[in-house]
Amino acid sequence: MVPVIFVEELASELENILSHMQLPNPLGERKNINIFQLGLPVEKTEEESERKFPYVLIVPQEGNITGGRSEPQTVYIYLLIGVYDDNTDNQGKKHVLNIISDISGRFLKDPVLDGKYYADEEIKWVVDTEEEYPYHYGAVWMTFNIPTFRRENRYA
Repeated sequence: MVPVIFVEELASELENILSHMQLPNPLGERKNINIFQLGLPVEKTEEESERKFPYVLIVPQEGNITGGRSEPQTVYIYLLIGVYDDNTDNQGKKHVLNIISDISGRFLKDPVLDGKYYADEEIKWVVDTEEEYPYHYGAVWMTFNIPTFRRENRYA
């Protein structure tokens, strides 16, 4: 349950971090960045598919609990970024880089999230090199230390 709560709180923080950005979607609207948790919504229509842009998808990729009494569990996450920009100057990857920069800057300046989660200093990112105009993608990999459950032993 703790990783699920962490993902929810990270989603809320990403909404705050990126709230100043409004980017285009395939329907010609400019809108705030959608934050999705664990998976993209299932699309039933073409319009639903187009409305998901722009987005950041939070995916907890892997975790590690060492069993030490005072050690947190480690959660490896990646953030998949998807933007749409059909401007003919083909600069949509700038939007992706700006999103990466805002997220990275937030956690490098202050690695603590909600007083209980702590981001490691290493952040990896990538911008998709495949040309998929007008769609542009990137990703950020981060590691967070989050609380975990411990064995209860009244004699320890």
